[in-house]
Amino acid sequence: MFRIVFNPEIFGKKIFFLLIIATMIFSISCSSDSTEPEEENLKLIFSPAEQTVPINTEADYVIKVENAENLFGFSAEIVFDNSVAELVSNSVVVGGFWNTDLVEMSVIEDDRLSITISLQQTSNEDGIDGNGELFTFNIKGIAVGESDLIFENLLMIDEDGDAVSNFDGIEIISGELIVE
Repeated sequence: MFRIVFNPEIFGKKIFFLLIIATMIFSISCSSDSTEPEEENLKLIFSPAEQTVPINTEADYVIKVENAENLFGFSAEIVFDNSVAELVSNSVVVGGFWNTDLVEMSVIEDDRLSITISLQQTSNEDGIDGNGELFTFNIKGIAVGESDLIFENLLMIDEDGDAVSNFDGIEIISGELIVE
């Protein structure tokens, strides 16, 4: 016949050990390092963010996008101080981010560059995802001073004509030109 002996000291140690294990499991499962992917912000970036040039010298800017989802078209105006700088004619070049036939238009005014780039609807291509170079342009310093380069009337749309995912939370890194 078997006899069961209850030893409170051993039983207490087992309960204490199980509580420690349960607390560790709970802490790990609630930590901020969860395995679920975190949604990253859509970003639009002037690169470099700041440039300094002598008078009558051109500065090259690259407009980059990060974390795009289903980007089918981009339209914006880049506004600057035209007493400090002017856009160089025919300097807009579409970047390598776009991978198919495009519709492109750019208009240079005294204080702004209006640009539109979109995929052609007939190309049977879906929007583009990821990070890349949207376009480049050159601006020339014409007088000593500083000019911010900012986006106005920005649109980034998907193939249905709706704003791309996360457009409401877009992070924009503007540019600055310093002319000495």
